Amino acid sequence: MAMMRNLAISLIEHEVIKTTVEKGKELRRFLEPLITRAKEDTLHNRRTVLSNLNSKDATSKLFSDLGPRFKETNGGYLRVIKAGFRAGDKADISYVELTIRNQDQETKSDDAIVEEFTPETTNTIPETKAEETVVKESAPKKTAEKKAEPKKAAQKKTAEKKAEPKKTAEKKAEPKKAAPKKTAEKKAASKP
Repeated sequence: MAMMRNLAISLIEHEVIKTTVEKGKELRRFLEPLITRAKEDTLHNRRTVLSNLNSKDATSKLFSDLGPRFKETNGGYLRVIKAGFRAGDKADISYVELTIRNQDQETKSDDAIVEEFTPETTNTIPETKAEETVVKESAPKKTAEKKAEPKKAAQKKTAEKKAEPKKTAEKKAEPKKAAPKKTAEKKAASKP
């Protein structure tokens, strides 16, 4: 119950939250009746919602902003959009959002969703400006290459040092292989 309260308060404040699919579906069952009560602003409805949420700020926003916004809507105030899997435990992740949102909130959250799920693409620049940017970018690349040269030399040295112990290990391994042959020859010589 406390987790649903916290999720509901976050959803009322931000209008979009990211959570697991199961929690999102349960949140819909918890919050939609409260939004239905918020459509009619009476003292009884306010006290009922306040007892379920335990947050004066969320209750006041629910009655002042969300209730009138959903006045014409009969149910279906929230939507659960699946958004892939969580990296750590592969749990189904979803966005839970209000179906009717403020334009300011909508653009902010939609941009965040788009940035998260689109791969990085190269920027297309008109040809006239591309030449100017190439000239500006070439100077920092040279300094980066100069900085990279000592690192590459150091990496080669460490690679050579790592290769040297392998050579010594191979030399040590060869006498061990030759030793069984000598003992086999000694045994063969002692038999006749």
